[in-house]
Amino acid sequence: MMSRISLVVCALALSAGIAQAQDAPPPPPPPAPDVVPAVPVATPPMAEPAPPMAPPPAPPPAPAWPPSVSFKSEASSGNTLKVGLLFQPQFQMLGSNELNGETYNLYIRRTRLLVAGTLFGQFEYFFDTDYPNLFLATNEGPTATAAATTTKATPGMNIQDAFITWKPMGDMIKIDAGYMLPPMAHNAVQGAGTLYSWDYFNFSFLSTANTLLGSTTSPVGRDAGVQFRGLWFDGHIDFRAALFQGLRVAETPGAAGDTPTTVGSDNFFRATGRLQINLLDPEPGFFYAGTYLGKKKILSFGITGDTQKSYHYYGGDVFADLPLGPGIFTAQVDVVHMTGGTFIPYVPGPPASGLPKQTAIMGEMGYNFDAIHVSPIVHAEYLWSQAPNQGHYGGGLAFWPYGHNSNLKAFYTRNTQAGAPHGDNQVNVQWQLYFL
Repeated sequence: MMSRISLVVCALALSAGIAQAQDAPPPPPPPAPDVVPAVPVATPPMAEPAPPMAPPPAPPPAPAWPPSVSFKSEASSGNTLKVGLLFQPQFQMLGSNELNGETYNLYIRRTRLLVAGTLFGQFEYFFDTDYPNLFLATNEGPTATAAATTTKATPGMNIQDAFITWKPMGDMIKIDAGYMLPPMAHNAVQGAGTLYSWDYFNFSFLSTANTLLGSTTSPVGRDAGVQFRGLWFDGHIDFRAALFQGLRVAETPGAAGDTPTTVGSDNFFRATGRLQINLLDPEPGFFYAGTYLGKKKILSFGITGDTQKSYHYYGGDVFADLPLGPGIFTAQVDVVHMTGGTFIPYVPGPPASGLPKQTAIMGEMGYNFDAIHVSPIVHAEYLWSQAPNQGHYGGGLAFWPYGHNSNLKAFYTRNTQAGAPHGDNQVNVQWQLYFL
């Protein structure tokens, strides 16, 4: 009897120790002495209790409307700010088709401050200023009341571009509003910092040169208006359609001393459009490039038109910028026809005024040897016009050690004009610094 009681006591003591180690509740009271206990079995360890669940994060506060704009550049919020510079110091030797000798100048072809960025991920903006041809000397012949003189262009800033772009459907639908380049021939929509030769073609902005559209100074092709553009079918279709201020008409009657009967500026706007077919990569930016230096494969065909009353401009262009062998082949041809009609009538001079009926063909071609970053380039232009025909032929070298950010270009051009005593020679050496 005692041995049984001893066994029971030992079993109870062992069970109590195990239970206490596991923080289990106390064991039931021991069985009566006359009950045979079961064989003791070790109790399996209890699972540790799960840690308490963290409370769910509080929902973010509802965004305020309209959303605030930060002056920081924060790509994650869709608000960015970029500040850039375009700086083109240049040497120029230029002859005259009427006088003997050549002029020599050291000046700044372009001095531009650029600001660009995005807002809320849907809006883009671009603004730049320029004082072109800073310190370029202008030779003025003698008159009846003054001797010959030379003046140098001195500082003063112009607004070069100023527009915003809304992208409600990304690159498919974009709306530009402001002061910008109209969608004309390819070279006329290129950015000045990404040109292939040392400058634009001579006849790219001929239809709106100087003050033909009523501006106080030359707008260098720009006009104020609104433009719809987009890229469709994976970028193979690039369309642009726009309305611009154009030339505003004067009050009528307009003769001195007459009493006006109709207000001025009551005419419809200037309408401009462009359609470009991209067989390979698209050109999604507002500004095209004269060369992408191997970053894109471009083969495009474009047509363009521009009209306001009896003023008409239309043309076509082909642009190629393709890897070929050890480098990049680049070529462009633009053909345009324009007439001022009775809206911008041509009056022969001197001095001539208005816009004559004329056709221009403009082209450039070159090859960039990628290993040494050097491009030999040739260019040629010819203008058939009611005014004297003109021609520009030449070529040169472009050295791209840092691409468009910093390059050096040296070009020779032979200039001719029908009826002039002789042609003249032109040499331009330009260093560019550009970033945005």
